Amino acid sequence: MASMLKLAKMVQNHLKGILAHWKWGVTNAFMEGLNSVFSATKRKARGYRSPVHLITMLYFVAGKLRLPQF
Repeated sequence: MASMLKLAKMVQNHLKGILAHWKWGVTNAFMEGLNSVFSATKRKARGYRSPVHLITMLYFVAGKLRLPQF
């Protein structure tokens, strides 16, 4: 019985998201994927000297821009 109450409370807490998924097909998959790309960029960014350089790289990666090859 406790597990059924836990399930009912979870559904009640997430009801807006559940209904949004069925009505509009909304999920957080895109944001999770973008977060993964940002995390990988941050791991590669150990050598960047300032947050400005990291933010610039995030724009290049998220915007699918190619870095100039010199």
